Amino acid sequence: MSQYACNIVENSIYNPTLRMYVDLGEYRYGVTLAGAGKPLVCLHGFSESGYTWDGIVVPGYQLIRIDTIGHGDSDIPEDETAFSIPTMLNDLHTVISAVAGESYSLMGYSMGARLALLYALEYSSEIENLILESGSFGIESDVERQARKAADEQLALAIEDNDGEWFAAKWADISIFESQHQLSPVVQDKLFQRRAHNSPYALAATLRGSGQGVMPYVGHRLQELSMPSLYISGALDTKYTTIGEELFSNVPNCEHVIVNGAGHNVHLEKPGPFMTALADFLYKER
Repeated sequence: MSQYACNIVENSIYNPTLRMYVDLGEYRYGVTLAGAGKPLVCLHGFSESGYTWDGIVVPGYQLIRIDTIGHGDSDIPEDETAFSIPTMLNDLHTVISAVAGESYSLMGYSMGARLALLYALEYSSEIENLILESGSFGIESDVERQARKAADEQLALAIEDNDGEWFAAKWADISIFESQHQLSPVVQDKLFQRRAHNSPYALAATLRGSGQGVMPYVGHRLQELSMPSLYISGALDTKYTTIGEELFSNVPNCEHVIVNGAGHNVHLEKPGPFMTALADFLYKER
């Protein structure tokens, strides 16, 4: 399927998953495979990893859970170009082609949903189904985008001045994650450890290279999404539920599911309803 090497390195301690690396030459991407069946590529959120999908099972599908560059088991390149959106999209296509082949479904959460959307607009012919969880289509106003870029830079500098644990504590307290304080202590600790595990340099490079302040606005291109698409948001996350209601609900072949009692991270906060929404969408006869 590809000239790039896919090296299986060990079994995971989590569900029956297999961890592997895809070597791109100067650096490599970490991937975990879970389940069996049709390929469903999964992209995680900022400061997370592919292990965020541990509790998600989709019968008939193999979850190909990719760690984006600088996150999880993926390398941390010294060249910050690796963290830029164009390079990441190109690298992701290489990784996905090597592991999933030429036809697959694609799912992303938060930052991963933004990347999945941009990826789907570029490689639409390969994607059977698109699932976006709490994702944005970019900031239309140049002034607002520049303001977000400046805010991301301030956060990047603060992260560089501190460490992963400082960031994990600060990130857990932002308003968009307030509903996660109701999760069990065990789940909250796992989430904290995944966030704290990150390199301050990698987090800062991600904000500068692929944060919302540098993401191109693509709201005017949503009509180009020809594949069946699903947008999932939590009812407690009013910002992203509004995005789903106002824009994605008007895109042909796109469904919007709002999960009650969930905030920004629906698959973590309400995994049961999240998997039900996935099943209803993926198994629907069209």
